[in-house]
Amino acid sequence: MNIDPVSGKLPVRNADPAAGSAGKVSGSRDVGSGQMEDFSSMLGGAIADVAQQLRKAEAVSIAGIKGTASTQDVVEQVMQAEQVLQASIAVRDKVVAAYLEISRMQI
Repeated sequence: MNIDPVSGKLPVRNADPAAGSAGKVSGSRDVGSGQMEDFSSMLGGAIADVAQQLRKAEAVSIAGIKGTASTQDVVEQVMQAEQVLQASIAVRDKVVAAYLEISRMQI
């Protein structure tokens, strides 16, 4: 992954329209060919996705308690939400560690 050294933005890959949905890259943002997406908007989108996944798992859990969702659906959603939450915590820890390392650098 190449980051533009001047703007600090990441290049965004688009799916090939001829390939249909099979060519779509997971996690990519469709902002147009050759355009760049900045880190803060990418991070904000990822946080929004995590929040949406947790809300979905909560809704399925409530539906399971009411008896309208199967036990298998509840378990799958809760496990998926747990994985997403653990991944976001790992990313947070890496960001904090990077910030602390940068703050210790001498200018």
